[in-house]
Amino acid sequence: MIIDGHAHASGDFLTLEGITQVLNATKTDKVVLVPGEMDRYKAMTFPNFAKIFPKRNVTKFWNLLTKLVVMKITKINKIFGKLNEYVYELAQNLPNRVIQFYLITDSNQDISQELEKKYNDWNFKGLKIHQCWYKISINSRIFYDAANWAEKHNMPIFIHLESDKEVKKLIEYKRLHSQLKLIIGHLYGLELFIKSKITFENLFFDISTYQVTSNYRVLKAIEYFGADKIILGSDTPYGKDNLKKNIERLKKLPLNHNEKDMILGLNMKKLLNI
Repeated sequence: MIIDGHAHASGDFLTLEGITQVLNATKTDKVVLVPGEMDRYKAMTFPNFAKIFPKRNVTKFWNLLTKLVVMKITKINKIFGKLNEYVYELAQNLPNRVIQFYLITDSNQDISQELEKKYNDWNFKGLKIHQCWYKISINSRIFYDAANWAEKHNMPIFIHLESDKEVKKLIEYKRLHSQLKLIIGHLYGLELFIKSKITFENLFFDISTYQVTSNYRVLKAIEYFGADKIILGSDTPYGKDNLKKNIERLKKLPLNHNEKDMILGLNMKKLLNI
């Protein structure tokens, strides 16, 4: 089984036809979707920064690019909250292919009530927090309430961290909440997590985006945390043919078949109880 564990309802995955076409072409069974830019019909093209700086946390630059370019031009942070419903509709029309993660915004301070209502209506399978889109610090009430809700419902949170400072805050939070299921987006802060010596069962690492997560850092994550803690992702549409490229590079890494199968989809399947 192959599961794209992180993508946006935009670009190649904006429409039902596009989703089906890409999944079939890459022999991918399912995709985890969160909101994306509704006016973006094609993937964005970026240089392979990870190849140039294989040992660096290139996502730091990626975050800067996101905040200074993407968010300034499109103002997408103003509308993403409304697009959760669009992802729900895609999941309803492709129930065997699309898995909805609910994007948390900072527009509603009573996040627990919001999540409970939407979960009852939509039955989503996970939460997404993007600190570059919304100012949701690990020390904020919104994060505390969302994390408590997720832990109560045995549901993972995919988090795109903004800074090393926030990584350190999350590490301290995780020490006190070992049962909270966390997926760390784009291997952000990998070295800090390793340094903290955290090896909790419920800590996972996403290896998207292809252009910012080098083979070196992917293998480093596998070496320390184990292949059973690594999640395949594409971050579509932020990079052309990202799903295909990430699958192909994973298959070429010096891993055994069982390790590759876990990363390609079995880990996410187990995490989401599919």
